[in-house]
Amino acid sequence: MTKKKNKNFLLSAIQLRAGSDPWITIFVFILALFGSLMVVSTNVGQTISSPGIVLSTSVKQIITLLIGYICMMAASKFFNFRFFSRIQVVVVIVMIVLMILPFGFAESGGSHAWIRLPGGFTIQPAEFVKPLMILLVATAIYISKKKKHMADSPKSLFYFPLRAMFFFTLELVAQKDLGTLTIVFMIFFICLLIPDYPTLIRFQRRLKLLAFAGVAAAVVLFGVTDIGTDILAKTPFSHVAVRIENMKNPYEANKIYGESYQPANSLYGIGSSDFFGKGIGESARKYGYLTQADNDYILAVIIEETGIFGFGLIVLLYFLLIGRLFYFAFKTNEVVHKIVLGGTATYLFMHFFLNVGGVVCLIPFTGVPLLFISSGGSSLFAINMAIGVCQYSISRIRMKETI
Repeated sequence: MTKKKNKNFLLSAIQLRAGSDPWITIFVFILALFGSLMVVSTNVGQTISSPGIVLSTSVKQIITLLIGYICMMAASKFFNFRFFSRIQVVVVIVMIVLMILPFGFAESGGSHAWIRLPGGFTIQPAEFVKPLMILLVATAIYISKKKKHMADSPKSLFYFPLRAMFFFTLELVAQKDLGTLTIVFMIFFICLLIPDYPTLIRFQRRLKLLAFAGVAAAVVLFGVTDIGTDILAKTPFSHVAVRIENMKNPYEANKIYGESYQPANSLYGIGSSDFFGKGIGESARKYGYLTQADNDYILAVIIEETGIFGFGLIVLLYFLLIGRLFYFAFKTNEVVHKIVLGGTATYLFMHFFLNVGGVVCLIPFTGVPLLFISSGGSSLFAINMAIGVCQYSISRIRMKETI
């Protein structure tokens, strides 16, 4: 009897919150498992200089996946808006301080975004701003249900999220991490558009107009003309100007063995594939041609080794995962849960869009990882926390329907 109790206790400890959606967990698990397999495969390219790299990478991936699952499980079981609403100011202050720490370390890829720890481990605090912004907007709506006067105007309703966004924007600009800033902004933008309060209609309309004007200006300045690129080249964001130029012509003769080396080799790898690819482990581009083969450019290796079939599998799993989140978002009338689910779906889509678009040179490369696929603990832990909160919301939605 004691053994049975211990077994039941262990199972309940490692399971997600009751009422969570198993399909979301399955999609996440398959993506993470496939990603880990490909991360190990890409590191085969370093065996010449580091014979034990495959074993160490495998162990690291297993540990990372376990911690990621713990993040998801803990968020689904222990998160609640009542407690978070009381500590949100402290959480934001801690995050602001953590985002200052990377300036004490050397920049990488043109950005000061990482805290470097002994043993080759790194932490990117900005990754956790993404789920945090979802929670801040959702919490503002949660608090407004008790303090009705907050919903009288956008300024009073989103007072705290707007100020938090202001400070995070300053820090991300200072870090020169425009890829993360783009994702955080889009998450925040979509979350602000979700509430359908009458007092927000004019505010939301203006947001849409500003967004449209911003996209149109970017297309003209950086796509149709080189005006924006020329201006950026004379600023601390010159690395962004280089990436825009690489997008337009990754095969430029005088840059193909320099600044456009990785984009060109990414396209070479993709172009050398077919429907099923060369086979897992058979990529040629991971042998020194792509220095970030297991991270930012892992998609190029995946397509080279598994072809259109492998890429199609990733697209399908992302589509199913995002679709499942939207399914529950449309199923509930609770705005707080809509923001959590819609914000997380935006989070996933933006990472997919920026990574895939950058790797195939359809948009400027941003250095944004492909969630669940690329190596990197910070990004995996952050998205798993967001998925865990989504499972909390789904559980609450189902409980309400059952009652």
